[in-house]
Amino acid sequence: MAAHLRERDAVEGGPVDPSPPTAVSASGVIEYARCPKRFYWTSVRPLPRFSGPAARIGTEVHRWIERRAVGQGTLIEPDEIPDLTSEELSGQPGKVERLRQAYLESRFAGVVPRYTERAFLLSLGGSVVGGRIDAIFGEDAGSWEVVDWKTGRVPQADDRLASLQLDIYGLACVEIWGRRPQDVTLTYVYLASGDEVSHPMGDAAEVRTRVTASLSAIARGEFEPTPGTQCRHCDFRPFCDAGRAWLAANPG
Repeated sequence: MAAHLRERDAVEGGPVDPSPPTAVSASGVIEYARCPKRFYWTSVRPLPRFSGPAARIGTEVHRWIERRAVGQGTLIEPDEIPDLTSEELSGQPGKVERLRQAYLESRFAGVVPRYTERAFLLSLGGSVVGGRIDAIFGEDAGSWEVVDWKTGRVPQADDRLASLQLDIYGLACVEIWGRRPQDVTLTYVYLASGDEVSHPMGDAAEVRTRVTASLSAIARGEFEPTPGTQCRHCDFRPFCDAGRAWLAANPG
């Protein structure tokens, strides 16, 4: 891949620095916060990425929950056979069914959400942040619970970015739909383990400042790598010198 990139640059007359995007997804903000270089190779000058079985399984389960939540579909329908190939590749046959069953056993299974896959656009500091919220439960006059379904593992307790995705969703609830921060609860539901991690919406201004700082850095073209444990699972490590150096210094 690294050789291919050098050849491409030679054909194009040298590396070209595209303009940074003015519209960034919520997941892109998180990716930038974890490693600006990874964001660059994902959203500014995109390079091919491997869509692993875990991502495909996650997509399958999210789609099934969305249909189920609005009263469509049953546990397994003839035209909804899970992607067995991706499960076999992951070495975890039956995972889709287990994740579906975990949802059916959760406290959300019998509740119709107010919104599913709710899209939003936030204007922040001259840029736009967009995303889709998996589910919002609650009524107009009462409290809201914003829920994001996760098919992976619960993050480490010291992961300072673990809550950022939900914080952005909470900011959308406050700034777009006029909710008071104290009326918004943010919840990750980890289907594989059955764990829930919830926290109340904090200071909306603080979230806005934090996200705007990342957007401003993107606009300035600041894309230096920040190597760390995330390098172990990064698609771009074959051609990231900083990432390879960190991995060499931190084996295991």
